Amino acid sequence: MGEAGEVAQLDSHQLQFRFEIHQIREAIDTAIKSSRQALLRHRLEVNIPQSLPPVRMDLERITEVIVHLLDNAGKYSPPETPIHVTAELRGSEVVTSVADHGPGVDDMEQQMIFEKFYRGRDQRMIIQGTGMGLAIAKAIIELHGGKIGVMSQLGRGSLFYFSLPAA
Repeated sequence: MGEAGEVAQLDSHQLQFRFEIHQIREAIDTAIKSSRQALLRHRLEVNIPQSLPPVRMDLERITEVIVHLLDNAGKYSPPETPIHVTAELRGSEVVTSVADHGPGVDDMEQQMIFEKFYRGRDQRMIIQGTGMGLAIAKAIIELHGGKIGVMSQLGRGSLFYFSLPAA
């Protein structure tokens, strides 16, 4: 199924989820392996405390979200710059983030970046993509009862994060 089909199924709640208790580290480790090609020219820095509580999630879908974030970080960041992956407990939520040293996202675009088919105006002709990855990620996270967002400054990179309720 392509990204457009996946978005349609997510929108109509036809996509099946298998919610089970897992450590977020499982999804992160699998996503890193899946994104190996996108990360080849970057130094990956991972910080995941052993003490994190598990989360109730569909492991395959949350892995997919992290793959989207890692692939974007690899695509939009200059070669040889680090990409940081972290997970931490904030209150009753496990928050996972991917930070890069790419071009950043201005305030106006931050409002639209998770919309279907949206692609950064300065990147449309430079970077290949459908503009669906972040919309898919948002739908998956929201169906898990979580939130997804971005903190960014032009010229200083971006930090994409999502939260999931701890189990």
